[in-house]
Amino acid sequence: MNQLSVDHSNTVGEKQRAFSPITRRHFQAMLIVMVLTLGYATYQTQFGSPNVDVNSPAIQKTTLKISDASNGDILITVLDDEQTSIQEKTHKVIRFSGEQGFLRGTLRALARERRMRNLTAEAPFELALFQDGRLSITDTLTNKGIDIEAFGPDNVAVFMKVLTESVKN
Repeated sequence: MNQLSVDHSNTVGEKQRAFSPITRRHFQAMLIVMVLTLGYATYQTQFGSPNVDVNSPAIQKTTLKISDASNGDILITVLDDEQTSIQEKTHKVIRFSGEQGFLRGTLRALARERRMRNLTAEAPFELALFQDGRLSITDTLTNKGIDIEAFGPDNVAVFMKVLTESVKN
């Protein structure tokens, strides 16, 4: 029986070494492609020209005062162009009920910037639609803004609703 047994240890090891899905050359080629891709992406984001004209004129603007109702709803008060404070006459209040995750999150991001700078929460925000199609909301105190179109068409629709409701009588 000892004579019939075959030592398979060498042949199994040779088969494992012969079948290697990624060779050293493949690994080096993948590494080179990854480094080149990372370099190109870094160059485009740091030195590439933006696709949108940041100086595009606004075709529609509205000034808004944001507050929370006692039941958790979001109240957006539309201020007339010449108004500077909420105590003056307003012409429209838009109420958003429910969770409103994107709207609430966007407004919290802008409010957080005010809190970090110890600024009042009473100052208005400016919602603007630009000629190139951008929609942005900007804090009038900090000049920090958020381009809404970066978050997709469903989220743009929320702020477009605010903009269209603000111009209706």
